[in-house]
Amino acid sequence: MSASDLKHALRKFEYPACAKEALFKMEQLLIGRSAPSSKQQDIAMDITSEFIFCEVDRRGVRRGTGLNPLQELQLIDILSEYISTCNNETTKNTIFLSLFGSMESQRKLKILSILASMAVSASCTPVLLALGVWLQQMGCSSPQSLKLAQSVIQDHFYLNTTNQNCLKSLATTAPQFVSNFITAVTDLYMCDSQGASKMPPKNLLEVITSWVYSNPTLCMSAQLNPAALPVGAIPMAVVTPLAGLIHWCALASLYVQDKSELYTKLHLAVLNSLRAGKRSHLPTASVNAQHLVSLTPMVQSYAHQLVKKGFKLQNDKKLQDCLDRIGQAVQVALANNCVYGNISNLLASLDTLPENKLLQIIIRKHQCV
Repeated sequence: MSASDLKHALRKFEYPACAKEALFKMEQLLIGRSAPSSKQQDIAMDITSEFIFCEVDRRGVRRGTGLNPLQELQLIDILSEYISTCNNETTKNTIFLSLFGSMESQRKLKILSILASMAVSASCTPVLLALGVWLQQMGCSSPQSLKLAQSVIQDHFYLNTTNQNCLKSLATTAPQFVSNFITAVTDLYMCDSQGASKMPPKNLLEVITSWVYSNPTLCMSAQLNPAALPVGAIPMAVVTPLAGLIHWCALASLYVQDKSELYTKLHLAVLNSLRAGKRSHLPTASVNAQHLVSLTPMVQSYAHQLVKKGFKLQNDKKLQDCLDRIGQAVQVALANNCVYGNISNLLASLDTLPENKLLQIIIRKHQCV
């Protein structure tokens, strides 16, 4: 069937029926034993723009309005039903990435964010797993992924509108989504030296701590369960949340006053996760050495402020607790072969931090290896 015939057939339906039919037409175009041709991909994009997101009219001219609020909800319902009833993971991810893989459109991102929030509320595993693949392929630290994470946090972790038990169960039902979500979240908070202004909401911290503490292999879920991608697609490298969580636990010693026990529990959970990586016989390590290196300027900034005020660094309990946590995490990660990248550079960077007995022992031990 030609592109004009496909479009003519779809124009017989009103919205939202045309969107539902368009998803099955996309299957015919994109699913097969070999990768779809560029022509098939172009036709699928045209169908997506006109019949699913209503971005263009029948002449291909861009619309000024797009979907109205009712149509957005209708589309989200159609997408949820389609994804939930699609039994083939490759097909599901192919269509999902085709719909949302190119995210220049803020309207699409808004629809995707609502879909993600509703999937979290309903514990809709098929949708959450598709979102987990999307996060990985877009890059968990990409602007689009961070905006989606912010939307989910705003809907479920600020106002306490969602039952915590429901949220906690997601680590069991959709671990790949949860792991990639945490990776994105760790980029949103405590990723620079601004301290208290970058603290995660308490409810978010509690749920993440529960997730990681109760399931030591959760952070490696995307590595343990490779995504079923479209034919010919290039899998993006998996970035675990471990480095980001190490940042949180270390910097919490410097900046957090009232939730230190929770961060202590999270720190223990991270150490257990680092040990679990070796037991799971993962083909690749889980922590990028460069991500750990990026922690040192934040600690140095805090130490610099202490020196300016005339304090001795060896006597500052917060700083020493922070350095202890860094040392513990680095030792467990290195001992369990969880670190990849330039380890010599990591050790050299850690050696520039203020004096700490534990950290110095660990640096010397691994520099001699």
